[in-house]
Amino acid sequence: MQSFNLWILDGADSVGGNKIALTKDDQGIFLDFGVNMKKRRAYEVSYRVLAIANKMFYHLYSEILPRIRGIYRPDLIELDERVREMLANQPQLSIQASLISHAHMDHYGAVGFLSDEISIAVSNSMKAVIEAMAESSFYDIEGEIFRLRDRRGEGREEIKRTCEIFEEGKRVSNVPFNVKTYPVDHSVPASFGFLVEDASLAYTGDIRIHGPRKDLTERFLEKVRGVDYLLIEGTRIDTSTNISEENVFKMIEEYIAEKPEKFACVMVSSTDLDRVRGVIEIARRLDRTPILSPRLAYLIDKLMEAKTKIALPSLKDACIYFERRSLRGGGYDLSPRHYRRWMREVYESRLDGRRDGVLRKAEEISKDQGRYILIANSLDYVLELAQIRPEPGSRLIVSTSEPHDEEQEISWGKFLEWVDLLRLDMRTAHSSGHADRESILKIIEEVDPRAVIPIHTERPYEFQRLKRVGDIRCEVILPHLSKSITLK
Repeated sequence: MQSFNLWILDGADSVGGNKIALTKDDQGIFLDFGVNMKKRRAYEVSYRVLAIANKMFYHLYSEILPRIRGIYRPDLIELDERVREMLANQPQLSIQASLISHAHMDHYGAVGFLSDEISIAVSNSMKAVIEAMAESSFYDIEGEIFRLRDRRGEGREEIKRTCEIFEEGKRVSNVPFNVKTYPVDHSVPASFGFLVEDASLAYTGDIRIHGPRKDLTERFLEKVRGVDYLLIEGTRIDTSTNISEENVFKMIEEYIAEKPEKFACVMVSSTDLDRVRGVIEIARRLDRTPILSPRLAYLIDKLMEAKTKIALPSLKDACIYFERRSLRGGGYDLSPRHYRRWMREVYESRLDGRRDGVLRKAEEISKDQGRYILIANSLDYVLELAQIRPEPGSRLIVSTSEPHDEEQEISWGKFLEWVDLLRLDMRTAHSSGHADRESILKIIEEVDPRAVIPIHTERPYEFQRLKRVGDIRCEVILPHLSKSITLK
């Protein structure tokens, strides 16, 4: 009987961009098909990448997308003869489904380039998160996950991709191989690890054991114990520094409590609802009113609509920040000209009382600054702080990951200029969504695989060093982008 072949098409020596193919005979699945954000930032220059035919060409040319036949959308290939030529003599894979581990772009963001004949498998909650993020962002093809716009016709006919909704602990329906899914703890809700029973292969996705739902990770490790192959993320294999989510909340509360009369703002990741829920609880303990940015409110709204199992924060006594977008109606004219559809939906559903959360404008917040905590979803929300005009010395807490490439360093520098201009008293309080070195070693020890295959790391050779010094006792297989690994 033919063995399984494991193809690491991206993510072998980078953090993110996971594109993992598992094949046998004429069947195959992807375990994630994400965007390599570092590589994309390195090669995308100006508006030219927005031309969809050219985008496919440039992504293949720079190997942001792997040069593989049989997996990409025919409408994009047919638009540009150079794309057809580039793929002509490349290896071919037969893939029927793409299983997504969680709703971060570096794990699902390239699915939009895949043929509509390749189905996508996600949980119900994950689907709601991905849709909310796509609708509230400025994606083009990266947002075409569940519905594609065929570029070949004038009317751009919409094509619906087959979507399989999986449930935790059960086999995924209508995909090759027997795959079970188990939730794990990460910085976005509805994160999963996979167990491919046929291949005796476990894939962690992104994972940690120091977060608020470490029990999920522990259960996953129990279920995959003794597999032959453990495909494990190694984002933080080079550090043993670890801060628990519990300590993060303690720091945030202490920082805000130090200045009871001052305005406070906490900046979090767009999808880290555990952090959002925790800050809302802190606000209520300190007798302050939490104010959410509209994008965070929209995500919560969509998850409530989807009736997910995620523990969502209540917005009953919360406020929603009302962004000033127009020059008419006092700056709050809710017309399509000024506000995107998703944002109008957030605001109109509060104005007519359909959803919890009172709208608050910058000028209203400014009059009673010590009453509020603003929970923002990105560093560029510092521009909204300029409208609120916080009193000098107001507390700003950055609760997101630090910059890790040149472009983010530039953005961080501009952010700090605004912090200085507004005379804000800034602190940081963050816990990573990824396991540190000691946690990774613990995971490997508990699973006890025959071989470990590191991915999602810039330091794959650290796994080999840890093997040499005896901290890893199983075989370490380093993946190569140019050839597959045979699983026997």
